[in-house]
Amino acid sequence: ASNTTWNQLTSLSLKKNEIGNKGASGIGKNAAWTNLQNLDLSCNKIGDQGAIAIGLNSIWSQLTCLHLEENEIGDQGAVGLSENATWEILHELHLNGNKIGDIGAMAIGASKAWKRLKGLYLSDNKIGDKGAVAIGNNKTWCSLSILDISRNKISDKGAISLGSNTTWTDLYCLRLEENEIGNKGAVAIGNNMAWVALGKLYLNGNKIGEEGVLSIANNATWSNLEELRIYDN
Repeated sequence: ASNTTWNQLTSLSLKKNEIGNKGASGIGKNAAWTNLQNLDLSCNKIGDQGAIAIGLNSIWSQLTCLHLEENEIGDQGAVGLSENATWEILHELHLNGNKIGDIGAMAIGASKAWKRLKGLYLSDNKIGDKGAVAIGNNKTWCSLSILDISRNKISDKGAISLGSNTTWTDLYCLRLEENEIGNKGAVAIGNNMAWVALGKLYLNGNKIGEEGVLSIANNATWSNLEELRIYDN
């Protein structure tokens, strides 16, 4: 991590090791990799302190893709990442399989730095309605194409906020399977007229009844819809 020679490095993958928070801290302090575009530290147990250290990096202005899946990152780590103001062209943020709750999701949703974000992956965390509301209220991610918040703890209130978002006109894939969404949330999603590019919608494994299903079925905006999953409700 202290290497100062690889100043042309564009991609670094160190997934599935045992880097830990100290290793991540060393990587975060690197000041030579000014051309780094892709960083994969998934499955390394970096925890909150490691994520905070990565978030403090102010050199990687070219970073477009950051993989931090399955790293035991909680709210503090997510807050630390959200405070980074250098990654202005970040396209993908992968945080699946961590321990992020509402506080962390609220911080991510409040971020205004990632104006080119296209993919946000937050499945298998501990995000509830407060976090989903903050994400739904985001007006910065105008290019968002993929949003995965599956297998969390989102119910109607959070789904209503997500369904009310009119900024994500490029949204292609929305994954909300295995949450706690009922009819009210499904109706809000079905009433959305802004997601004209929506191609995939996953709502399986929730608590949606006939009213919600009918609202989804009656949406006339999603003319590009390719895949719809509402089973196991």
